[in-house]
Amino acid sequence: MDSVKSGSSRVALVVASECQAVPGDSMGELQMGDGAAALAIGDKDVAVSIEQVYSLTSDFLDVWRLPKDLYTQDWEDRFIYEKGYLRIMRQAITGLIKKYNLDLKDFSKVVYNAPNARYHNVLAKSLGLDMKKQVQSPLYDSIGNTGTASAMMTLVSALEQAKPGDKILLANYGDGADVFVLKVNEKIEKLKNRRGLSAWLESKAMIPSYGKYLHLRNMMEWAVDRRPAPRTSLPILYRDKEWVIRLIGKRCKSCGHEQFPRMRRCMWCQSSIEKPEEFEDVLLSGQKGKLFSFSMELRAAVEDLPNVNCVVDLEGGARFYGLMTDREPDKLKVGIPMEFTFRKINDAQGMHNYFWKVRPVRG
Repeated sequence: MDSVKSGSSRVALVVASECQAVPGDSMGELQMGDGAAALAIGDKDVAVSIEQVYSLTSDFLDVWRLPKDLYTQDWEDRFIYEKGYLRIMRQAITGLIKKYNLDLKDFSKVVYNAPNARYHNVLAKSLGLDMKKQVQSPLYDSIGNTGTASAMMTLVSALEQAKPGDKILLANYGDGADVFVLKVNEKIEKLKNRRGLSAWLESKAMIPSYGKYLHLRNMMEWAVDRRPAPRTSLPILYRDKEWVIRLIGKRCKSCGHEQFPRMRRCMWCQSSIEKPEEFEDVLLSGQKGKLFSFSMELRAAVEDLPNVNCVVDLEGGARFYGLMTDREPDKLKVGIPMEFTFRKINDAQGMHNYFWKVRPVRG
């Protein structure tokens, strides 16, 4: 926020993400969830203005993890929630109210994170908030506690129903607390048709079994794989980052066709790619397409069988061949709409390797 306000940055992207490992058969499996949210901070076409900010820092130790540990540890619930969470959040929220001479009744929505649904309600009641009208649902019943991402995801949910002129109080707990006063502007109407949190929830797919969950989270030991280990190459990634990471294709200026990946000549009119003036870059990641063909491998060394390879005709005219994810095999058919999603392909030589996959359009 400070970099945008000072003019050193035009737009800043703030991302919060959580994918916390929890022990099997624990309360954490019931309470925790995975999630992420991102907000663009800028000074043009502002949909939500940041009016006031209040922060405090606390060295209160409640949850920790040693470098060698896979799982987090915490102290007794009542102590860490009452002496930590409730005390610090009340202090931060009331501190903002007093500093800027505000009244909690003036806020259309109050958004904040909490360790669980019980203490989310306890904090609301201690502040005298209207649980039905003011307090935004923390999504514990549908997603769970997403930790770092919780407050931002709940804010996104609140903004889906927000109207111009609404005032929102956002509070986030962690090593202290940060509290924001937000004002919804007219530009919010331009965001209404975007795929929000509700659309993601409506299009979710259920994991068929607990064993499948353990497999996908890599929480079980498996037989030794005798195949050669996957390899990677930083020089190749550096050279090809435009199409590997950004999914940049080429559009031929002579015939107007798009193609991916980059080739030495246009597939249609044979113009040479060695003449840069005859081609222009085109971003393909935002394009949708239709499933042209697909095949399913029922026996393959992948986490999520069957392994689906497919060909997708993009709306700009290019054709993409790759892997499909987030699919229900019995519902696949030629012609269904498809979209891109950026995913981890494998771990090789101590590095995570990412590329683009396609999936049936969600939401």
